[in-house]
Amino acid sequence: MLRHEIFKTVRVRDFMKMKVVFFCIIIFISFSCISLKAQKSENEPWNYKINIELNDSSLLVNLNIKFTKTKTGQKNFFLFNHYIQIEEALLDEEPLIFTRSNDTLRFESFQKKEMTLFMKYRIPCSLTESSKVIASYSDSIYAYPVLFDTSQIFCERFNKWYPVLYDNFANYKVTILVPKTHKVFAYYPESNYKEIDGKIEYSYSCFDEDFPFFITPINIFYQHKVIQHNNIIFEFYFLPRHRRLVSIKENKPVFVSDSTQIDSLLSISVNRSISAIEWYNANLWQKEIKTLSFVETGILGLGAGLGSFILMDRILMNMEAIDKYAISHELSHIWLGIHTEYLAKGKFFMGESIPEYINLMFYESWAGNDAFEKAIQDKINLTLFEVPFYTVTFEQVLNQRKGDSQADEIIYHKGVAFVHEFQKLIGRDKLLKIVRETYSVPNHFVSLKDFENSIKSNDCWKEYLKLYEIEL
Repeated sequence: MLRHEIFKTVRVRDFMKMKVVFFCIIIFISFSCISLKAQKSENEPWNYKINIELNDSSLLVNLNIKFTKTKTGQKNFFLFNHYIQIEEALLDEEPLIFTRSNDTLRFESFQKKEMTLFMKYRIPCSLTESSKVIASYSDSIYAYPVLFDTSQIFCERFNKWYPVLYDNFANYKVTILVPKTHKVFAYYPESNYKEIDGKIEYSYSCFDEDFPFFITPINIFYQHKVIQHNNIIFEFYFLPRHRRLVSIKENKPVFVSDSTQIDSLLSISVNRSISAIEWYNANLWQKEIKTLSFVETGILGLGAGLGSFILMDRILMNMEAIDKYAISHELSHIWLGIHTEYLAKGKFFMGESIPEYINLMFYESWAGNDAFEKAIQDKINLTLFEVPFYTVTFEQVLNQRKGDSQADEIIYHKGVAFVHEFQKLIGRDKLLKIVRETYSVPNHFVSLKDFENSIKSNDCWKEYLKLYEIEL
């Protein structure tokens, strides 16, 4: 009898323990679901239909957006360049009532969760006159929402040329209609290409955070060079040879017209680009690239790595810029720095400093360790920009935005120096592992928090915190 009572008591205790454990599991699952819900972007993917037509004085844009609100009745806004004059705007087929402040367009929405916005507007540009105004990353300090010179036009979301919310992937269906004399390069290859009334229509369909594109006359290029290497087709569109900038000597540009010297320069550009692609594939992760176009532009200061095409200002297409790894930096953006929070918050450490350091690691692979160490020291001392030496903290680097006079120096030089210090503490292989884990997640905005979580999971947090204790 006593044994039966003891056994009964033990069974009751075991049952109570099981209840407690089961309750804890339920609580854990509930909080996990809440946590997962919290990590989901509060903005559902929008559906964009954008029709663009190029004429002599503007890009005519007809835009249709289907978007979902998180709360009914809330006040809504878009980021949209305030220099663009809206010709027509309808929200669910009713006139859109809105206010504009800087590059924010605010409107009071209807009591509906899903809405459709239609807008018609023109982006001012010119095919006959050069713009002397270069677009800035800062908010609304430039006169035009596109970069262009006499014959080329470039649009990306930094310019806010269409209504957008940052940190939000969307479905894009885009058509761009241009004269036969022009060609369009876009972030994704075209899904269709057809002739309409003597013009060419390019069609695109993609899911991403942006749809940058570049329009150029096709007859301005003296050479269209095509090379196939390891299943990748490389296309190079070079501007004319006349007075090609070859190098900078004693702070003065050196132009040449000698075809042999120019051909050598372009050959090195081609070979260095192919080598960079192979190195990034081997050391980061394999990217499926079918066709990659390199396009020279006359737009001053423009260099951009944009998925299926790379834009390079012709001033950067010289031996000094190539030896200073300018082209391979833009190529690094195919892997790193496109889908990062710098687009949304204006902070560039994740979008530029880390990609530039990985680019320097490629530079070391062909230039050698001594050249690599010198490049790092130049970045710390800022000798490339001939400004007085000064030191900054890691926190300054993380919070640096575009716009002020020292922005580029801190982002592209001091930021890189801090990444190098971190690499010295944890080792090259561990840094590459952290970078791969941070940036390789598809359809995801990479944030500093992602980088720090990867650092913690690789047991490098103590080393990372040491960056806050030093100045470079």
